[in-house]
Amino acid sequence: MVQIKVQQGSILEAACEAIVNAANSQGWMGGGGGMAMGPSGQKGHTMRRVITGLVLVLFLVRPAEGGGAFQLTADVTRQILRGIDHMANLNYAEAREVFRQLKDLPGGDLLSPFLEGLVDMDQAVQEERGEEEITEVLDRFLARMEPVVVRGEALLQATPDNADLMLALGMIRGVKGAVDRTRKNYLEAYRGIRASHQLFTRVLEMDPQRVDALWPLGLYDYAVSRVPALLKPFVSLVLPTGDRERGLNRLRRAAREGTFAAVPAVVALTRILSGWEEQYAEALPYAELLSARYPGNPEFLFLLAFLYSEAHQTTQALSVAEAIRIALERRHPHFPSELTPRYLQLRGKIAMDAGAHEEALAFFRQAIEQRNAKFAWITAWAHTRTGMIYDLQGQRDRAVQSYHRALEIEGRGLAQETAERHLSEPYRGRPRHPRG
Repeated sequence: MVQIKVQQGSILEAACEAIVNAANSQGWMGGGGGMAMGPSGQKGHTMRRVITGLVLVLFLVRPAEGGGAFQLTADVTRQILRGIDHMANLNYAEAREVFRQLKDLPGGDLLSPFLEGLVDMDQAVQEERGEEEITEVLDRFLARMEPVVVRGEALLQATPDNADLMLALGMIRGVKGAVDRTRKNYLEAYRGIRASHQLFTRVLEMDPQRVDALWPLGLYDYAVSRVPALLKPFVSLVLPTGDRERGLNRLRRAAREGTFAAVPAVVALTRILSGWEEQYAEALPYAELLSARYPGNPEFLFLLAFLYSEAHQTTQALSVAEAIRIALERRHPHFPSELTPRYLQLRGKIAMDAGAHEEALAFFRQAIEQRNAKFAWITAWAHTRTGMIYDLQGQRDRAVQSYHRALEIEGRGLAQETAERHLSEPYRGRPRHPRG
């Protein structure tokens, strides 16, 4: 019997690592670090995020019904959207209960454990649980998804033209693949990513109006376009190629017209446009929508203040920053004290954009002094932006020193990339993007 073994450094490993790392940087729901990233470029703890034997048995022995067995009915759709809203607002208990209620609806035996698993993983990372506990949560998710995937595939064989089932199974396979990659199950990760892409592509071939399939495909396209040039040949050997512009356009349409995908697509677009693309004017309306709809999620407030600052709307940026300060002061459940250096770095960024360089340097110093491990990427940005100000002031030696300190911070995010760039070429300021 031929055995397939995925060795460290193999093509499958390189492909899976490259794609998932790139996709990680674009985020999913906007949770506190597990599935999200702001314009920081933080890789974070993306996708490190309880099933009983009885439930496993029920999934395994339950026969595959006929053509009407799986359907995204109006009731199912409403329930999923309610859960997404709770999850995006970091109300995990409410989200979990809503998703649990799906069990009694068509297709709930597939959807409920999958969506509850997403909640468990995102909450584990949001709460900064230890590595061992997060690993346990991931492994529980993988164990829970095995019978779900088996049952989903059996249903799909019985009803091969069920677009609803293909959409759901594509999402399940894709997320499971990302978690498998995190647990270094590279062969399973590769299989999941490939199957997911095939399922979503087939959905669109059957019905081009199934816009929800555009969100994961758009994210895939953009992620592959961000894969380092040296790794792209390896990725193209085993997985479909991507395209930056196609990815962005798919995400834009999903954000406008999607049902389940609208919120995740808006989150992904906001982060992409405010990060790698630096299209702040286009990103700003998306950020305004998210912060208004999910006021309990600090990620969206920080992002909104950042974009207001980039758009030279300093008064609005300071207003949002003040709302964050008040939430920190009042110890809002989703605004822990660990966010303080992030708030200070934000204030420094706003002052820097407004040309108040000494005020900015003072805030960056405070952010560095109050640093913590959870937001190490904030410390990296404080050092990088300190160096940028020193460059503007003609203090090149101090700028270089600050850039090197940014590179000493663990991780490889946008802050470190910016620091490396300005070690080679001093920062001279940049043209402002049109106001958003």
